[in-house]
Amino acid sequence: MNSATDATTVGVLGLPGEGPTQLLLQALADEGIATLLLDQRRFDRTPLHSRIDESGDLGWACPDGQTLIALDSLAGLYLRPMDDLRLWPADPARGQAGQAWTQAWVEVAERLPGRVANRVSAMASNGSKPFQSQHLAAAGFSVPPMLISTEPQEVLDFEAEHGPLIYKSASGVRSIVRPLDAAAKTRLPQIRYCPTLFQKRLQGTNVRVHVIGETTFCTEIDSDGLDYRYASRDGGSTTLRNTTLDATTRWRCIHAAQALDLPFAGLDLMLADDGLSYCFEVNPSPGYSWYEDATGQPIARTLARWLAGRC
Repeated sequence: MNSATDATTVGVLGLPGEGPTQLLLQALADEGIATLLLDQRRFDRTPLHSRIDESGDLGWACPDGQTLIALDSLAGLYLRPMDDLRLWPADPARGQAGQAWTQAWVEVAERLPGRVANRVSAMASNGSKPFQSQHLAAAGFSVPPMLISTEPQEVLDFEAEHGPLIYKSASGVRSIVRPLDAAAKTRLPQIRYCPTLFQKRLQGTNVRVHVIGETTFCTEIDSDGLDYRYASRDGGSTTLRNTTLDATTRWRCIHAAQALDLPFAGLDLMLADDGLSYCFEVNPSPGYSWYEDATGQPIARTLARWLAGRC
C-alpha cells in the first residue's frame, strides 16, 4: 500500500465552517500539522476503500483514485459529524450516500491505532444521564437527586421530598433546562408520553471544564438564566471568564473523562452553596468554540497538539 501521509497527519471529520471544527482546522494549520479534511458536504472527494489481503490493509483513496493511504498513517482523528440527511433535504439519495460514508469513517475510528476525539462507541454514554451519573459519582463528584418518570404524582412527591426542581431531557438530545414552576405543573400529564428527567434545583456557581488528555480549561459562568446557554432568549445575559479549580476537583474531571473513554470532553459542574461540587453531565462532543472565543483559552490548539501526539 502506498502512503501519502506521515505519522503526524490528523483527520478532521465534520463541516469546516462549523465553529469547533473551524477553530481546530485553524489551530492545526498554525501548528504546521498536516491535515486530512473529511468534509461531509464533499464526501465523494475522499472515498473510503477497504482492501482485504494477506496484510489486512485498510485505507482511503487520494483524489487521483490510485494512491491508497494507510489507516495507520493517521496520528489522530477528530469526529464532529452532523446529520447527513439534514445536509441534503432536497436530495435524500445523496443524504443516504453521505450517511453511509460518515458511518464508514465512524467505524474506522473504532479501530484506528492513533488518537481519536472521540470514538462514537464512547460517545454513547451521553445517551443516558443516569448511566453517566453513576460514573460521575464513582469519580468523587456529588450528583443531584434525580427522577425519571412518566407519573405526575411521583414527580410531585419527589418535589415534596427535595424542594424546587428543574426538568430536562433524560437522553443525550440537547434540551433547555426549565424550572418546574406552576405553569410547567399544568403540563405534567404530558410526561405519560415522554419519560422526563427531574432534578433537585441547586444554587451555586456554574463552571464548564474542558478536558483534553490530562489538560483542563475551566470557565466560570455568570448568568441570570437558569440555563445559561439560552439566557439571551429570555432577555438575560451570560458572562464567561477564566477560572481555576482545586487539584481534587480538577483530577475528578480528568478521572471521569478517562473512565468514560473520552479524551476530549466538556463537563458541566456546579460549585454549590452547600459546599459540594456537583457534576451534571459529560459532553462527548463539546461545542468549545463559544468558550474559547469568550476567554481566549487555547482549547483548539491544545486539541490539535494532542491529536498529533505532541502532548
